[in-house]
Amino acid sequence: MEKKRNGLEVTFYGTRGSVPIANRDSVQTGGNTTCLRVNSPCLPEGWWLVIDAGSGFVPLCSDALKSGVKAVIELFTHYHHDHTQGIGLGALTYMKHIPINCWGPVDGGLGPREVFEHIMKHPFFPVDFSQVSSHFTCHKLEHPNTQVLLIHPEGGIKQMAVDQFERADGKPLSIGKDGRKYPKSECLVIRMLYSNHPERTIAYRFEDGPTGKVFVFLTDHENQAGLPNDLKALLKDADLVVMDCQYPENKYRTQTSGFGHGTAQYCVKTALQVGAKSLGLTHHDPPATDTAINAILAEAKATYGEQVKSLDPKAEVVVLTPEKIFVCQDYLKVQL
Repeated sequence: MEKKRNGLEVTFYGTRGSVPIANRDSVQTGGNTTCLRVNSPCLPEGWWLVIDAGSGFVPLCSDALKSGVKAVIELFTHYHHDHTQGIGLGALTYMKHIPINCWGPVDGGLGPREVFEHIMKHPFFPVDFSQVSSHFTCHKLEHPNTQVLLIHPEGGIKQMAVDQFERADGKPLSIGKDGRKYPKSECLVIRMLYSNHPERTIAYRFEDGPTGKVFVFLTDHENQAGLPNDLKALLKDADLVVMDCQYPENKYRTQTSGFGHGTAQYCVKTALQVGAKSLGLTHHDPPATDTAINAILAEAKATYGEQVKSLDPKAEVVVLTPEKIFVCQDYLKVQL
C-alpha cells in the first residue's frame, strides 16, 4: 500500500483531446486522452480519486492495482469518447472486489450508468456492462453548482446540498454512514460548475482542508468574452488551475471557434483575473506535435505581459508568473 500524501498531488495519465495518438513527434507530451488522479490526505486509505476515463484510464488502472487500491471515486466531466473510452478497457472495470463510485452530469437524460450501458453493449463491445456493473455505484449530478462532495479519511464520501453545507457555518458535518460528524478542516471539499462546452460538462474545484491547497480542473471550456461571477468563484485563488488550451490563437479564430475549446491567451487572462498561482495547459489537439504544443506554451508566456497590463487596476493581485505556466503531459506529477 502506498503512503499517504501530505498535500494535494495531481497525476496526469491522459492530456490529449479528441482521440488518442501515437507518433514519434509527440513522445514528450504523450497521446492518452483525458484521465488524471487527485491524491489527498483526506482520502480513506487505499482509495483512488480519478477524473474522467479516457484512454489514460488504462495505465492508471495498472498503477492503482500495483498500489493495492481498495476503492475508486470516479468523477466525469462529460461523456465524449475521449473522456470515457477507457472504461471498457481499464482493468478496474473487471475487478468486482473493488467498489467504483461514479459521479457525472445528466445530459440528454443520461447519467454515468446509462452512458456505460451504451458504451459497453453488443455489437459495439464484446462485454455487456451488465456483466461487470455489480461493483459500480452511479450518481447523477443534475444541478452540479447546487451540490458539493465531501471526502473524509474515516467518513468516506458524501454528497451534500450547497445550502446545507453553508448553513453548517463551521460546525462538524455529518459524512459517515453511521452518522458521525467531522470538521470541514479534515475534509476534501469538491465544488462543481458547468463549463462552456456544447455538451453538459462539469468543472471541478478541490479544496484540501488540512493543507488549504486548491486545485481546479477546467477542461473542454471555450473562450468567453467576460468572466462570469460563478466561474470566477470556482477558480479564485487556486494553487493550480488546469485549463483546456487545445488551439493556437490563429487556428481558433479562423477554424475552430465554437468547437468548445480554449486558447493560451484566454487561459492566461483568466488565471490572472482569479489570482491562480500556477496554470497547466491541457486537452492537446491530436495533430499537435510536441513542437506545436511547446509553441502554444511560448504563446502563453509571451501574452503574459500584455494580459497583466489589460487587468483592471482594481482587480485581484497578480500571483501567476510566466515560470508557473506549464504544459500538462502524460504521467506528469504535480505536488501542490
